[in-house]
Amino acid sequence: MAKEKKKVEKKAAGKTSAKKSTTASSSGFVVKNGEQVIKYFTLVPALPVAGKRGNWKLTDSKGVVVDSLNVGFDENPSALERSFERAILVVRMPDPIDGAPGVWRFALGGVATDHGDENPYNDIAVEIIDNGFTLLVYVQALENNEENAPFGFVASYTDSKTGAVSIYESVDPIIIVDRPPKP
Repeated sequence: MAKEKKKVEKKAAGKTSAKKSTTASSSGFVVKNGEQVIKYFTLVPALPVAGKRGNWKLTDSKGVVVDSLNVGFDENPSALERSFERAILVVRMPDPIDGAPGVWRFALGGVATDHGDENPYNDIAVEIIDNGFTLLVYVQALENNEENAPFGFVASYTDSKTGAVSIYESVDPIIIVDRPPKP
């Protein structure tokens, strides 16, 4: 009986750890020489709870929660081709968001960094479109190097009842840009 109980506990533990590994991941892809790649993501912001940041969720097109993005670029000797190579990350907030009695929109540029120069090679640019519901992140790699850019999404929340607007920032995800890509 004790052996069976241990086997069941091990199976349950295995399922729990397997479930955790599929709910948060690093999403990665490579931009080939001279090409552009477009990837789609959904961001669901959340209001703070008990004085702590809300649990914002960034998911890829398959619904997998992503905590870091690795954008690799093939080696390329041509500066002209490099200037055209880019990844465009389309981050959309659903409207309305289930359970939110208000409206969320990207605000104040859509992202904030912890440090003044988190993008030293100027390889990442952002643009807010679609009345604040969509953020475009343009990623390039003009040099042979690796760049880690931690940032937080910034969004406004407008309460439907009061009309009060508040600004919130997510916990930092990270974008890793590298040329040549790591295996």
